[in-house]
Amino acid sequence: MGYKKVLIILLTLSLMFVFYGCTKENKTTDVAKDIKTYKEVILSEALEVENILDVCLNNNNDLVLSIIGKDSRKYVVLDENGDVNKEINTDFSGRPNIFTFDKNNNMYILADKPELNENREITSISKKLLFYDNESDSITEDNVIGQLNDTAARSIEDTTRKIKVDSKGNIYALKLGGSIEVFDSNLNIKKVLDSTPYWDIEMDEEDNLLALKYGRDENKLDKIDTNSYKTIWSKEYSYTDGPNKIYYNKNTKNLYGINAGWVAKYDSKGDLTSRILNTGELSDIDMILDFMVDNSEEIYLTADSQDGYKLIKYIESNSETVANTGVEDEKTEIIVELTRDYDNLFTKAAKRFGEINPDIKVTVNLYPDLDEYQYSDKLNTEIMAGKGPDILYLRPWNFIRTYIEKGILVNLDEVIEKDNEFNIEGYNTHIIDNSRYNDELYTMPINYYQFYTFVLNEKLLEEKGITLDDNLTWKDVYALSEKLNENSNEQIYVLPKMDDWSLNELILMQDIDHYLDLDKKEAKFNTEEFIEALELMKSIKEDNIMHPDLLWYEIMNATNYGEIKDLSNIAIYLGQTHSYAYIQGLGSFYDGFTAVSAPKGEYTGDRLYYSDYLAINSNSQHKEEVWEFIKFIITEEAQTFDDRIIQGTFRINNNASQKQIDGMFEYQNKYPDQMEKDKSYFANEEDIDELNRIIGNLNKPKTSEPIYDVIQEEVNRFLSGEKSAEEVAEQLQNKADIYLHE
Repeated sequence: MGYKKVLIILLTLSLMFVFYGCTKENKTTDVAKDIKTYKEVILSEALEVENILDVCLNNNNDLVLSIIGKDSRKYVVLDENGDVNKEINTDFSGRPNIFTFDKNNNMYILADKPELNENREITSISKKLLFYDNESDSITEDNVIGQLNDTAARSIEDTTRKIKVDSKGNIYALKLGGSIEVFDSNLNIKKVLDSTPYWDIEMDEEDNLLALKYGRDENKLDKIDTNSYKTIWSKEYSYTDGPNKIYYNKNTKNLYGINAGWVAKYDSKGDLTSRILNTGELSDIDMILDFMVDNSEEIYLTADSQDGYKLIKYIESNSETVANTGVEDEKTEIIVELTRDYDNLFTKAAKRFGEINPDIKVTVNLYPDLDEYQYSDKLNTEIMAGKGPDILYLRPWNFIRTYIEKGILVNLDEVIEKDNEFNIEGYNTHIIDNSRYNDELYTMPINYYQFYTFVLNEKLLEEKGITLDDNLTWKDVYALSEKLNENSNEQIYVLPKMDDWSLNELILMQDIDHYLDLDKKEAKFNTEEFIEALELMKSIKEDNIMHPDLLWYEIMNATNYGEIKDLSNIAIYLGQTHSYAYIQGLGSFYDGFTAVSAPKGEYTGDRLYYSDYLAINSNSQHKEEVWEFIKFIITEEAQTFDDRIIQGTFRINNNASQKQIDGMFEYQNKYPDQMEKDKSYFANEEDIDELNRIIGNLNKPKTSEPIYDVIQEEVNRFLSGEKSAEEVAEQLQNKADIYLHE
């Protein structure tokens, strides 16, 4: 899916428009109380256009579209009803879709044109700045007010993704790679803000730049004084309340953000104040590309969907309602709760399930302002009181064992035995059986979405005469360093750099059932085995086993695999694997997907992976209906609603898994030039077999216990040098004994 994103942004694939309007009740549960009711209008087949490249609101509240047709390029200005007010033809070289407006509604266009060599590699990017003051019906080369040729540009990350303009005509251009270039009105460079990569930018009415950082390590909004380029304030966000796109309306002086489909409002310090709309409850869309909010707080959104690209307008609904016929009251209602509905899976499934089962209504309640742990606390309180939703959506950090032992979850084996229509052989029974507790099935995995794969630098290992297989332990990994560095003139590393959390997960937590036997109520922390494991972790961290600079997930998150730093002196890449399509990325590191299972637990032989589950709340009055919905969620139809759902994680449904594999090969056949340009790896059937072998070795789904956080805290104190291994072992033994006998 990462490749498709790049294509969406850079190749501007065809946009398809359907004209219709619909109204739906927006019933999302939320701690923020300012939720409005909207209806959705998909604009407008009447435009008769092929491709919309970008959209922008001017200061008159008019929507302006950059459109490319078979024989023409133009801008179209729409009024509030979606009717065409004006068409502006364009005739200039370069991409016409990066544009913005100043306070006087003058349009500024930054046109990039990459220059390619014979290998279709970028050698430079020519830029033109054009100015349009609304006096004519065309924009040509005569409108160019500045131009330059960036000869330092060498990749797609040097192209511009968004521009804003201040009251002096200075242009702020956000590159795809995250740096911000500042130009004067003649396109002379004034400043480059590149100390940190930014994800999105906006400009307020006082010419302050709002710059958003969004990523794994940092979610932060900076307000920057454009006179001094000093930061006025910074607002850090958790992943629940931080936006991944922003929009600032200068007329209303309101800041908006969007994340996980939610459009929300923020105050003058960047604090979340209210949620306005959950787009997933109204729209069948796969990926949001951009959004805007006008003076009346009506929302425009561009998005990708299975039906093609959509330009959607959300209009605040009036109080008109269809007369209550009592039909809804006659339906059986079952409830599922989530903090986030990733890819709108449950929202889409509830809608489709209701169409198939008109007597059942599935209500999806969302709690976007609670993180997973806060929601877990809420759920624990409710179900221990005999309440809670009918369908329990459980993730690796929920206390599933406790729920089972307290009789909160229904035994699904008994349900399946009575259901002659359900054929468990159509699913990944290996992953399902791993989920059993004392040989009984209480949770149905709907996916398996993360595990680690050891991708081998086969060339380096062959030179050293080293062969690795699926039976590695972490002691073997440590010992590998000595073999690699025999007769070597430079330091060779076994792995890229791993953070302390990952070390704990992969070394200690894979053996947690050895150190903490919950059934026997025995702990083995104050033992030589545990102390040796701690010392092994520290040795792996400090003894040149890992590369000191190249962090494993930064390598994986690189936009262009061809630009990754040299990995030739690293023997193994720790590949976080989420779907079959990850073969294309992992295989690019060493020009081939030669891989083995990540090391198993020293004493348990366990290999961890992550799954999401559905379970039936024993307190539910509608258990049969809940089971029908659980069955539907894991059908081929529900697990293949759209490309994002298909490709997002490994699917539990066998047919859906095959569609994921087929989709990966179809992409390779359709876009070979783009993959070669990105230096991506072309997967083959042997790679699928290799990954399936690794999947077959997974045997321990990630689970949680309250004491696990305590273990992590103590391990961190050891790895930081605050405590000795013996002190940590004794502390954990005491705490575990108390925990086991509470």
